[in-house]
Formats: sequence, C-alpha cells, structure tokens
Amino acid sequence: MASLTIIGVSLLLLLLLYKYFLFPIFFSPLSKIPNAHFSASILPLWIWSERRNSTAVRTLLALHEKHGPVVRLAPNEISVNSAEALRTVYIGGFEKHRWYLDPFVNYGTPNMFTMLGHKPHSVQKRMVSNLYSKSHLQSSIDLQAISDCLFFDRFLPIMHEVDKHGGEMDVLEFMQAVSMDFTSAYLFGLSNGTDFMNDAAYRRHWLEEFKTFKVRLPQERAGGEIERWCLSMCEAAERFMNLEKARDGPLETQPVVYGRLAQSLREAAQSDAPSLKPTMMTAASEMLDHLVAGHETSGIALTYLMHELSQRPDLQDRLRRELLTLSPPPLNPAPNDGANANAGRCLPSPRSIDALPLLNNILQETLRLYAPAPAQQPRLTPFSPNGTAIEGYGKIPGGVRVSANPYCLHRNAAVFPAPEKWVPERWDVGGERGEEMRRWFWAFGSGGRMCLGSHFALQEMKLVVAAVYTNWTTEIVHGGGMEQADTFISGPVGEKCVLRFKRV
Repeated sequence: MASLTIIGVSLLLLLLLYKYFLFPIFFSPLSKIPNAHFSASILPLWIWSERRNSTAVRTLLALHEKHGPVVRLAPNEISVNSAEALRTVYIGGFEKHRWYLDPFVNYGTPNMFTMLGHKPHSVQKRMVSNLYSKSHLQSSIDLQAISDCLFFDRFLPIMHEVDKHGGEMDVLEFMQAVSMDFTSAYLFGLSNGTDFMNDAAYRRHWLEEFKTFKVRLPQERAGGEIERWCLSMCEAAERFMNLEKARDGPLETQPVVYGRLAQSLREAAQSDAPSLKPTMMTAASEMLDHLVAGHETSGIALTYLMHELSQRPDLQDRLRRELLTLSPPPLNPAPNDGANANAGRCLPSPRSIDALPLLNNILQETLRLYAPAPAQQPRLTPFSPNGTAIEGYGKIPGGVRVSANPYCLHRNAAVFPAPEKWVPERWDVGGERGEEMRRWFWAFGSGGRMCLGSHFALQEMKLVVAAVYTNWTTEIVHGGGMEQADTFISGPVGEKCVLRFKRV
C-alpha cells in the first residue's frame, strides 16, 4: 500500500513537473518565442512587477528592440510590436481580455469599452457610431453651435482674464476642463453638461476625486461622487427630452449622444435585437466612459502639444501664418467691442481647419510621441483547430493574452527616425514611407474596437490649437516633470504644465 502511495505521488509530481515546467519551457508553441525574462516561460511575476512599478512600456520597448516583433512575457502572454501583428490581432478581431472589466466598468454595468464579446459591442456601437463619424461631425449644426458657444462665451473671455493677470496658466488642468465641457455638451447638451472652464473650484475638486476614482475597483467606486455626478447629467438630459419645448429648443442644448443612445436602447428592448438592459444605468455607464476618456486624453495631448510649441517660437509664427489663411480666421474679438464683437462670433469651418497641413503635422507628431493612452491593449487569441499564427510563430493556442501598445509602435526607429524627438516635419513625407508611418501610427487603436471618439477629439483639439495660436504665443513658466507616466492614460508625472500666454 505504501508503495502505491509513493508511485501515485511520484506520478503526480511528474505531471506537475511536465505541466508547469517542461511543457511551457520546451514543448509549448510559445516556447519558440523569445522570452522577455529568464522566468517568463514559467512565471508571470516579473511582468507583474514591471506593471506595479510603472516601468512596463519602457521595458517592453527595450525588449522588442532586442528580440524583435514578438516577445513572451509570461507562460500564457505575449507582446507584439509590428504593423503586421496589428492586422492579425486587432483588425482580425481578437476578443478583449477580461482585464478591462475592473478599471472601466461603471455602475456595475458594461459599456462598449468593457464589452468582451464582439456581438454586444457591435450592437451598442451601431446606436451612436454615426454621431462620431468625421463627415457627421464636420457638418453637425449641433456641434457647430456648441463650439461657438463654448469658445465665445467661455474660452475666450477666460483667456482675456488670463491676459489681465500676467498670462500664466496650468494648461494641463485647463485643457482637461475645455475637453470636458466639449464632451459633456455633445453628450447631454450645454444646459445639462459641465462648465469646468468657469467653475475652477469644482473643477479642481473633481480632478482630485477622479484620481482616486481611477484606481478603485468597481465595487469601491459604485455610488460614489463621480458616478452620482454623471448620473445627474443623464437624469437632467432625460428630463429635458421629456419636455415639450425640447423639440424646439436651441440646438446647443440638445442631448445629442445621450438622446440617441437612450432612444436606441428603448427600441432594442422592444425588438428581437440581442438583449440590452434598457435602463438609465446602461446609458450612464456609456456616458461616463465617454466623459472619462474624452476629457483626459485630449487634455493631455493638448498639454504636450503646447509645451513643445512653447519651446519653438519660430514654429508658432509659421503656425499662426497658416491659421490666418482660414476664412474667417479664429481671431479673438476684444471683450468690449460691443456690436463688433458679436459680429465676430464666427468660427472657421471644421473642414477648413482639417485641411491645414502644418496643424495636422503638429497634432499627429504629438500623438505619436505622447500618445495619451500608451499602454498595452490586451486581447485573447481565438480557439481554432490549427491555432493562430502571428509574425511567423504558428500554432499559438486559444486563450493566450496578446497585446500591442502605442509607446513601442511609435518608437520604431526604422519607421520613425530619431523617434524620441518631436519632429512635425516627418509627416510631410509622402509615398511608401509616409504610408508606412501611418500603418504604425496607433494613437487611437485599429479595427472594430478602435477609439469611437477619435474624430471628435481631433476636431476639438484642432479648433483649440487654432484659437490659441491665432491670438497668443506661449512660453514655458514651469516645465518640470513633463516625462510621461507609465499608466493606461498617461499625463505628465509632475501633473501640471504652466505656460505664459502673450497676446499677438
């Protein structure tokens, strides 16, 4: 009997040895992929440590430079870094990893960003996707009215006050406020959205609260201030839509995105469409995701863009000359011009701003070097009889975590020479080289899960840059701590960027 026990224990030990050591090191299809760390084939501890210490993306860059486009990070995880791998994984439609659930679920209810399966994601995406298309945004009467109101009634008067008090401003804080007001106005309408530009006290309180919100688990942030704040805007938009006057109200007060989503959810509940909860919480979870992503990423990108321009007065002059070709140029009317000021309340069309080559290059290069979301975007390999092939490595089994990240993609020196330098002129290149750079540019992701609000963000940011550099020059007052943090959404580690604005 004792001998049978010994044999049984020995067999169990051999099976464990094979499963956890011999198979992953020598026989797994992943064993052919270069290891990021000597322990990567048997333990994930080293990559967990890199992520916990906020050094992951920089470490991954060095690993890809050493080992090539595919690196094994853990027994069941790989990192990829090539345009070909992007096509396979993201355009090819690999499902999302469940990692997305904890950081981004709101109200205990999934939103598009956290939906792991493609089918529910595509159903909800179709409800609002056309509202974020480039053609719709550029011709949207609603967004034009919102832009006019936000710039002439909020942004420009505030900039006049900045002029009066020495011209200094923390642009990281203020540009997040601008982005929040734009996003919330498009979601809920101006009368139901935020006024972070004017309400500096609440803006600072909210931004501090948001720092805590981001690192809490869903059950910890449930019912907290941020969720209540967004829900109150949803409820205000719902009340507005139920008013008879809403149908004839000013365009800038229409809850464009919330109204469409809420109505579509109700219609889906009454049809044979896949089940979606037609509740306020479904819409609120989606709206909070748009608000969080919209204010932070655009605010960060604008901060880095203005910080770089502030070091280059000659480039500011070139940009201003280009902006003055717009008709009408976004000139800032004097605050006490009376009727003349009202006559000047006209912004250039989004299409005309979008056609400016230097402005486009400046923004594109900023998003390349300072992608606001530079971290890994994890997916799962599909289950198929023959496995999956990625960059020549075949038979990769289903359920393997695979991810790319903009930080590494945007620093391939073969595609972007001198990748750590901010060089807007690199985007002047056409032909095959220009096309290759665009294939590797991944600030908004790719495939069916790419950023829904990318065109909205670009239109907003171009308008902000045009309004600023037509009327002001900028210089750095406090530029320390501008190194980008290694987090999912990554702003400056110093958490501020103080510039001085001078009227031209």
